[in-house]
Amino acid sequence: MFTFPGQRQGEKVLMIIRKHPIVYIRIVMAFVITAFMPLVIFLLIWFNYNPISENPRISAIIGIFSSAFVLIGLIITLIAWLNEEFDLFILTDERLIDITQVSFLKRTVASTPLKRIQDTTSNIEGVLPTLLNYGSIEVQTASGDASKFEIDRIPDPAFVARKILNYARESRGEESDTSSV
Repeated sequence: MFTFPGQRQGEKVLMIIRKHPIVYIRIVMAFVITAFMPLVIFLLIWFNYNPISENPRISAIIGIFSSAFVLIGLIITLIAWLNEEFDLFILTDERLIDITQVSFLKRTVASTPLKRIQDTTSNIEGVLPTLLNYGSIEVQTASGDASKFEIDRIPDPAFVARKILNYARESRGEESDTSSV
């Protein structure tokens, strides 16, 4: 059973809504294209025209700088991955919690009781999102300040939006739309 910091006594987690795996594939592809491939091409050309046996010191320096280049690329990739991985919704039987990783060292957490949720909207835009069925959802509440909760690039946003709205209706004692779930 999934638990999280700040979970109330007797509160049950109904659903954890994370990003679509395509987000992580995109991050890895960006690393390969911007850091790894240029380095491999450079090293192939360098060692083709300057064998290690001719210039061992220069080759060692090139190796050190190449390793540092890959390490910096990996650090940037890790930060991008963390920023996406820690962006999630937690739906419990009492509330909806929106955890947004703003930057590497900045996170915002907002929650609203299920009874205050009034509407959910799903949105799929573009060719790849349509083919892979991922998009964004927006949850509108009856609260004053934090009236909208948004998360983007989640799998099957229409299904998730319906589930959230159905749980909200059930918590208010209304009849939920079970035909669409």
